[in-house]
Amino acid sequence: MKPYPTPPQGLQVVSAPPMLTLTIDRPERRNSLTDEIVLALIDTLEAAGADEEIRAVLLNAAGENFCSGFDLAGRAGDGSRPRPGSISRRMPYLVNRLIPVMLEVQTPIVCAVRGWAVGLGLSLVLASDFAVAAVDARLRAPFTAMGITPDSGSSWLLPRLAGVTRAKQMLMLGEEISGAEAAAWGLIHQAVPADRVEAEAMALAGRLAASATVAVGLAKILIHRGSARSLESHLGDEAFAMELSSRSADFREWAASRQLGRSPDFTGR
Repeated sequence: MKPYPTPPQGLQVVSAPPMLTLTIDRPERRNSLTDEIVLALIDTLEAAGADEEIRAVLLNAAGENFCSGFDLAGRAGDGSRPRPGSISRRMPYLVNRLIPVMLEVQTPIVCAVRGWAVGLGLSLVLASDFAVAAVDARLRAPFTAMGITPDSGSSWLLPRLAGVTRAKQMLMLGEEISGAEAAAWGLIHQAVPADRVEAEAMALAGRLAASATVAVGLAKILIHRGSARSLESHLGDEAFAMELSSRSADFREWAASRQLGRSPDFTGR
């Protein structure tokens, strides 16, 4: 198993099998992310994907806001001006790795969202498998309002989840939507009162952690890869996934539970 990295300041990592909890902990900066936090999230999620004991990941944040994006002000705090091309040099190993890792790791990710989810914070929400948000959460992609273009996969994720018209509304007009609107659009799993967000997200993560882990992980991969493959190729992928999942201990447990007339007790194997 790949060891979990020591988390940097601003990120809490709690491994309590079968669940791993990641908490962004910079409430004084509206939980904006630093280079170190992004790299730690990448390494930690990759390690979780290889950890046989972890069957679900809960991603949440301390304080009133989920994540206000990348901490550009903190990066520029020393007053130095980077060389031209710094964005194209940094992005391939930072956010351009984080979002694909979230989509490709077979361990399901549940996101708990209160307050602001802006920029990169919005992409974290969209790249999670399930997001539970407060009805009054505030989701926004403010890029064009700042005179720049979208990043961190938002222009790829939004049209796939909400359609092109609504993606233009958020990405080109920079309009903010609430958690309730995000649920109605199909961007997130559920919108609940703010005081229920963490409990609902934890319950959902617990449900996933008690599920047939092999089958759930393979189903996630099929969903995310299917849009880029032909039907014929995808049907082959489904057959391969079926072959793997049908050999799992959880499938055998399901078969035994049917014969005995009881609920299955999945172990994630």
